[in-house]
Amino acid sequence: MGNEQYRKAYESAAKELNGLLEQQEKIESRIMALRKTMNSLSTLCQQEGVDLSDIDEGFGHVLRMVETSLTDDIYKIISNAKEPLTTSEVRAELNELGGSLAEHRNPLASINAILNRLEESGKVKETIKDGRKAWRPKFFKSLPLQIKYSEKK
Repeated sequence: MGNEQYRKAYESAAKELNGLLEQQEKIESRIMALRKTMNSLSTLCQQEGVDLSDIDEGFGHVLRMVETSLTDDIYKIISNAKEPLTTSEVRAELNELGGSLAEHRNPLASINAILNRLEESGKVKETIKDGRKAWRPKFFKSLPLQIKYSEKK
């Protein structure tokens, strides 16, 4: 295999990886949307006295697979946001997901601490939105893969 073949194989692998990451982003967004929908429907069912225990039993393994930590949920919320989010907006999104913030004495402080740790680890970036501290992903997803090669002379 010559140098040009290695280069083409590498480019092909990079393009495939980019495509898979785009698919993963779409799937993660859809999972977040479904978790929000299920949380809202669960609340409505509880209010109407509808028993969901048989469904929860049947799909318990699925529900356990999407259970994540507060840190994971916050990271996914920031990653899927169309614009930077303030700590209050992150809390609102967490409430829609059905995450229990009740166990935290000061939920906004907990969320802010997690966001600061995510920034320290290089996963999110602090910015300003309407004069308030906000958070966005460190790297934006779904950027088209553009590989430019210098021409050989």
